[in-house]
Amino acid sequence: MKMKELEAATGVGRETIRYYIREGLLPEPVRPKRNVAAYGKEHVKRLNLIRRLQQERHLPLSVIKTIVTSETGEPAGGFEALIGLEVAMGPLLSDGRNLSPKKVGDVAKDTGLDAAEIRRFAEIGLIHIDERDGGEWLNQRNVRIMEIIAQTRADGFTPDIGYTIDSYEIYPQMIELLARRAVVGFYSRLGDKLDQPAAAKLAVNGIRTLSEMIPLMLIDRIVRDVEKVSASGELPSEEDEV
Repeated sequence: MKMKELEAATGVGRETIRYYIREGLLPEPVRPKRNVAAYGKEHVKRLNLIRRLQQERHLPLSVIKTIVTSETGEPAGGFEALIGLEVAMGPLLSDGRNLSPKKVGDVAKDTGLDAAEIRRFAEIGLIHIDERDGGEWLNQRNVRIMEIIAQTRADGFTPDIGYTIDSYEIYPQMIELLARRAVVGFYSRLGDKLDQPAAAKLAVNGIRTLSEMIPLMLIDRIVRDVEKVSASGELPSEEDEV
């Protein structure tokens, strides 16, 4: 079908469609001739899914792209049945402490961090601030992260010796890569094999495995790197292999 027919079939305008193609949310059309583009049923299906994720789940395009594409750019088959999986995962991820979301101002008061600092941590991706009810909120996980940051400062990791907010920027960058690989792999491998309750249970078990394994790996690597520095008597740059 032509662009005009695709617009009519989906209710999505051509500029938006072209944007989705540029951003990798839609596959490129077939081009039998230089100035001719042909769209197929897969474009209609993908556009309808994108609209549904936006309208029903209110997901940002960055998350939608993770859901609708795999790392190779092909559709992650079968994932549609697992849309909304995060809702089923929620109760399973509870840590039993009855932690509840808090306003940014209350977190600042409780931790001693400035609200401006908390917002800056959100800007570098260390936490996420939710906008609702006319205010800024942190969920229980992000509240705990800010409590940990406050404790590290009490322990001596302060901005005046170089542990500024920007020094934490590498951690969300690494977590973003790890999380994307984990999400894409899960949906791509299991999206058409499990119903939502089974998928939620498996996903939460996987999260708990990672949450135990990754800190142990990090501690082991840091200790080994410290040993290498002691043995060599040299300090490499942050970009070099230790």
